[in-house]
Amino acid sequence: MDSWSECAIRHGSYGVGQSGIVLDPHELRAEAIGTERAAQATAGSARYRLARGLLVQLPTSLPDDERTRLHLAIDIAAEAATGLKAHRATRGSSERTLEFKGRRELVTAADKASEQGLVDRIRDAFPDDAIEAEEGVATPAGRADRAALWCWTIDPLDGTTNFVHGHPSYSVSIGILRAGEPHLGVVHAPELGGVAGGECFYGAVGVGAWKNGQPIRVSATETLRDAVVGTGFSYIRNEPGVNTNLDNFGRVLMEVRGIRRCGSAALDVVYVAAGVYDAFWEMYLEPYDVAAGIAILRGAGGVATDLGSGAGSLRGQEILATNGRLTEELAALLTGRP
Repeated sequence: MDSWSECAIRHGSYGVGQSGIVLDPHELRAEAIGTERAAQATAGSARYRLARGLLVQLPTSLPDDERTRLHLAIDIAAEAATGLKAHRATRGSSERTLEFKGRRELVTAADKASEQGLVDRIRDAFPDDAIEAEEGVATPAGRADRAALWCWTIDPLDGTTNFVHGHPSYSVSIGILRAGEPHLGVVHAPELGGVAGGECFYGAVGVGAWKNGQPIRVSATETLRDAVVGTGFSYIRNEPGVNTNLDNFGRVLMEVRGIRRCGSAALDVVYVAAGVYDAFWEMYLEPYDVAAGIAILRGAGGVATDLGSGAGSLRGQEILATNGRLTEELAALLTGRP
């Protein structure tokens, strides 16, 4: 078992105006809260209970530059998620006044405020890192620099339609690419899990993955007939030649135990990482939708590929995420191969 780095914890106000917990990335000593350190410590590991009941652990097996980035990502995702939850609580139905990126895809003021706070914090800490953000707050160079040594790819509110309509399945998604590949990730859903603070998934490729401080792992399901899988439906539906996913849905439905539709691709992928789903697929996704989830999935022992090419999943827009045991069978079903 890995040993864990120690986190300094302090209270503050920041970002979109919500108070929360800052994990200082420049100070790696522990400030135990109450008796938590003694109560939670085990051989080779330690847990720290943060505000709103969340637990965070950081593996010391990560190099300093990676651990510091993951540290910051956990911090700012929690900050942004708390702000989104508070924003919806105070705005209520007035959030229905919003913009459209397309015929169906919504953008709210909360999306933009959340993104701006995230980008500002990243730029302050890592001014040389590239940033790619869904709502365009980051510089245009962010997309061009996706293959840079470090590139942050951000969805400040994944599941905007859910958010607007009062559904709790939405999240803040922060993926960190190393040389163009998902390497570190955080997905924070503030209204899920039935605990204060919600559910915080995070992970590192080759190291591990966690939810609220507890290790997570992909399922051991080996056959489609025993599998529960997730999917989604793109906002791109009416253009000629578009794959609406309806034929895929019908084929898969006949072979699996069940299909679920969450409405947040980031959450769908981490549900595979946590063994809630055995697999997930969707069409026409962007890196900011899935980069964080892919890093967490790979840290949990899962596999993510592009359905079109079979290559790494950021090289296309058709993601297939599985526990590693169902990839070949499900890919054949989705692509119509015998």
